[in-house]
Amino acid sequence: MSGLSSRDYEKMLDLAVSVMDCRNAGSSWSMVAEELVRALRGTTCVFSRSHRFVQHTIQLGDVQIWTPWYSGPVPDDAPERARMGSHPLVRHYAETGDSTPLTISDILEERTWQSSEAFSLLRETSGATRHIALPLHELDSVKRGFVLGRSGIDFTAREREYVVRLQPLLTRVDAHLRELERWRTRVADPDDRAEDLRLTPREVTVLSLLTEGITAETMGRRLGISPRTVHRHLENLYRKLGTADRLSTVLRAQKLGLLPEGGNRPRRISGAGPASRA
Repeated sequence: MSGLSSRDYEKMLDLAVSVMDCRNAGSSWSMVAEELVRALRGTTCVFSRSHRFVQHTIQLGDVQIWTPWYSGPVPDDAPERARMGSHPLVRHYAETGDSTPLTISDILEERTWQSSEAFSLLRETSGATRHIALPLHELDSVKRGFVLGRSGIDFTAREREYVVRLQPLLTRVDAHLRELERWRTRVADPDDRAEDLRLTPREVTVLSLLTEGITAETMGRRLGISPRTVHRHLENLYRKLGTADRLSTVLRAQKLGLLPEGGNRPRRISGAGPASRA
């Protein structure tokens, strides 16, 4: 029987909706970090957007941290980065490719953990002695995920279940934000153009994928949503842009500056008729 309440699930869904509606990736991950801190009674939350394991060394990319005294990016020359690279959970995921949410106690005996250098350093800098990780799916050998820390008792079965249930939602959020960022790199003043036409961030990600000539099913897998939801977003795009199919939508979007000029045009989907034009 689940130890989570209906309110717990409501909070998860509210979080996912809020993040999907947000146009700023930094703000989106801040919402997630704040929810993790609230739900798990944490004191420190770290998000590594990319880290690789190369020749027994963890190479950290963009790292964000949330604490009571500081929230923001961790500079490349900050000593905290080296400490994060030696974190047992970070090393576990980098070395094994595991994607299961775990706590320190899942991979180390209590005595081993408390006698480690990482334990002393983390307790000194953040006061956190208990840690739980929420990894996101790996992309091109790059790993991303959250590590939340706190002092006191270890994480309960209910708290572990909360993280397990939240993971699929955050994986979808991650896919959505990555596609949104990719679109922004291709378009000038992207957010202003989208807001003028009242396009939601989710509709923008679907619009961006239209140029690849992929099916609604493939779009859904890329974004972590169902084909039916993709179709709904496509219908909204047709209505807002005054179009009726994929090709006219891409051409109209290019004319409005929502997609780069000269980009790929969607290939015809085999068997697509008026009722299945997406």
